[in-house]
Amino acid sequence: MKHTIRPLVLTALLSLALPCAAMAWDGFDTESGHLVEVDVDAVPMRGEIIDVYDCDTKETATLMVDAVRNNARTVEITVRESDTGRTRILVMEAR
Repeated sequence: MKHTIRPLVLTALLSLALPCAAMAWDGFDTESGHLVEVDVDAVPMRGEIIDVYDCDTKETATLMVDAVRNNARTVEITVRESDTGRTRILVMEAR
């Protein structure tokens, strides 16, 4: 019993110490070529609002999903900027 409790406590402590970015979904912006992280639980649907973190500029943008296209190894998410109306394509790792 003593040997099973220690790993459980250690695992619980480590999970609390990990940053939130560990749960992010990695990909890149096709326009800029920058690495991006999207903080979502599942593949987003059209009309959903998502936060996109640009790893190069260290900025977060809130964007609306226009389209989602699943491929064998990637998911292409077309997003729209609300202030300019400009669209971008994010290529994410397949889920």
